[in-house]
Amino acid sequence: MSDPKAPLKANQALVVGRIDNVRVFEVSGKRTFESRVMQPAPDSFTSPTAVAVMSHQKLGSPGDDVSVLVSVAGFRDHYKDKDGNAVQTARNTLRVVE
Repeated sequence: MSDPKAPLKANQALVVGRIDNVRVFEVSGKRTFESRVMQPAPDSFTSPTAVAVMSHQKLGSPGDDVSVLVSVAGFRDHYKDKDGNAVQTARNTLRVVE
């Protein structure tokens, strides 16, 4: 895996937190791990956030603290709301730089 202390390049981010769930599945014949990482709240009045991080190597087990460099990507998405109005959005993906 990449060095998380290296300078960030465009479309990269550093994810720091604690794994609370790991899911394993196949994508195009490759074993893929989705680790849900809980990020610490910035203060006592804010809830922690969760992000899903994809990788081809296991990052750890639930309860493990991680600090990983990820590439930020995504795709456009759209749907119709209950009133039939078109809603356009984006789905973001975070993949470990391996």
